[in-house]
Amino acid sequence: MELAEYLSAARLTRILLLLGLGLIAIYAEAAPLGLSATAHPSPDLLLCLIAYWSLRRPGSTPMLAVFALGLGRDLLTDVPVGAGALSLVIVAEVLKAWRAPIARAVFPLEWAAVAFAALASAGMQWLLVVVTLAQPPYLMALIHQSLFTALVYPLIVIFLRWGLRITWRKREAVA
Repeated sequence: MELAEYLSAARLTRILLLLGLGLIAIYAEAAPLGLSATAHPSPDLLLCLIAYWSLRRPGSTPMLAVFALGLGRDLLTDVPVGAGALSLVIVAEVLKAWRAPIARAVFPLEWAAVAFAALASAGMQWLLVVVTLAQPPYLMALIHQSLFTALVYPLIVIFLRWGLRITWRKREAVA
């Protein structure tokens, strides 16, 4: 990426928009909704946002911004500090690497990739907690959260694609 493209106003605006939407996603997840202890876990809205942005606009998804959002979420929610941020960064970078074949494929393949990423992220967080000898969260709760995250992803896509008009770059979509 050239310096002029790296510092372009459009790219910086997209990064700021990502950070703003990321904060909204974090607060939506952390909001005390008065739900009972037996309620289903909330979907990982931040992962959905980062996954979509990593696939559609990888140049506007810097690792530092993803890490900052993940660390902010870790500090505001009950995720062990650093585990969520690390898994979010890894998911974003893996999806960036997979974006070329996903851009040429149909949406169900993208949906499956994000569902796999959500499940892998939850597994990674669980494993990091187990390795640190802390009390890990219930594995089934993490699997349920991954399922709900996968189910919510198409709604996030609709909002970002048709609401905010963030889509594939033309050269990636026709490649």
